[in-house]
Amino acid sequence: MSRHTRSSRGMALALAATSVFGLAVSAAVPGRSSAQSSSTTLLAEGGSFELNLMNKLQQDSTSVVSPLAPGFFDANVDQARDDFASGEADYAVSEFPLTTAEAATAAQNLRSFAYVPFAASAVAIAAVIECSNSQTFTPSTLCENLQLTVPQLAKVFTFGVTQWNDPSLSQLSGGQPAQVDDASKDIEPINEVDPSASNYALASTFENDATAKPVWEAFLTQNKVTSDTPSDIWPTGRGGTGGDFGLANSLVQVNESTGLPQSNPSLWGQGQVAPLPADWLGAPRDIYSSDPTKNMTIAIQNAAGKYVLPTVAATTAAVNDASLDSTTNLVTFNSVAGDAAAYPIDVMSYLIVPTSGLSAAKATALAAFIKWVLGSVGQADVQSQGDAPVTTAMVQAGLKVADEVAAEASQTSSSTTTTTTSTTTPAVTTAATGSGGSTDGGSSGTGGGADTGTSSALAYTGGLPLPVILAGVGFLIVGTPLRRTMRRRMAHSGQRP
Repeated sequence: MSRHTRSSRGMALALAATSVFGLAVSAAVPGRSSAQSSSTTLLAEGGSFELNLMNKLQQDSTSVVSPLAPGFFDANVDQARDDFASGEADYAVSEFPLTTAEAATAAQNLRSFAYVPFAASAVAIAAVIECSNSQTFTPSTLCENLQLTVPQLAKVFTFGVTQWNDPSLSQLSGGQPAQVDDASKDIEPINEVDPSASNYALASTFENDATAKPVWEAFLTQNKVTSDTPSDIWPTGRGGTGGDFGLANSLVQVNESTGLPQSNPSLWGQGQVAPLPADWLGAPRDIYSSDPTKNMTIAIQNAAGKYVLPTVAATTAAVNDASLDSTTNLVTFNSVAGDAAAYPIDVMSYLIVPTSGLSAAKATALAAFIKWVLGSVGQADVQSQGDAPVTTAMVQAGLKVADEVAAEASQTSSSTTTTTTSTTTPAVTTAATGSGGSTDGGSSGTGGGADTGTSSALAYTGGLPLPVILAGVGFLIVGTPLRRTMRRRMAHSGQRP
């Protein structure tokens, strides 16, 4: 089931508010709660990229955000940022900064914001390639020591090569020609149809490699894409539905009754190859394994010429080579030729949090959650899901943001006793170009300024200042988010194939 289909179930919004913990442990729970209509939930939205990690973090942090309940809704990464900007989510989990349009919307909703880098993920290249046929899929049937250069990977994903035993892929099986069984001989690349950080990471990797670049740009031209700016939408406009779960389950189908992978090889994605975030490689599919006879991920050649698998250690090496923008907290991964240990396709995930506009209770809970995630327990959870922890400098930057969020509690409490008028809204924390950005209609990686409208407006006070408008505002609070959410969800479901 596609996330567009799931997200169109707007009629279940009220139910989502009463079963928030279910949101944190399942990507397929119908509907979701609006942050504007739930005072008991600390609600986050994001894509499926870090869904498994967020499930773990939410489960382990219930006492940290108490008396609020943690909630996470898997919309998609673009929709999540949009909902954060509009105030329908308390915070967002995103691999991209807000676009200019999203930042402007946040300003209109009296919402300044900041970024907290909290986990780095390798974008693994997973493939089901058999080197011996069997009626039962056992580890001994899989090809061992799979490896590719970035230019070869570009050919694989752009149909420049169509069979795994093609002579041009001589490095595939540890430097030897691949003796691939007929069942998985044909290459079948699959990508997400929805906005995806994995799509963006692949496009950026190809665009930044001198040999892969012409291969990639020929593919863009073939698909009538006129810009070579990397996008979170795959150039074909087509792909697998169901997010990262859909891709993982296409590669390794899981038996719904037992929760274990199907043993029949005909039910697996023979010949398929897909980009998957690291936290989708573990149980129950165990796509990555340190045992080469069980491993289904491909080692990719890095800038030092070494073939590296998507391990926590390899991603940690890449994080240590990355640079942190001290103004925005955005992270840029750098290819360091001398670092033989670093994995070459990496993505940083951020908590996008409001530094104005939250109630006192939510500001207190969110500040505590940020500090917990950046602490030893939270970062241990990050590593347990296959992601890499952030550096000390990134932790310190995030803790400063947590203090800003915590300050909202006292500001909100003091402002509820007074009512003033103002012609401006709070300034928005700007974001310079980081390691990536969405291209969904805004300027990639840039923040917007404050609302420059000249009409007088009530300053945000955290409460309703005038009893005379209580009834009218009440109708807006209840009706407008629901109507807007349903309309946008239904429209969004038909935007892309």
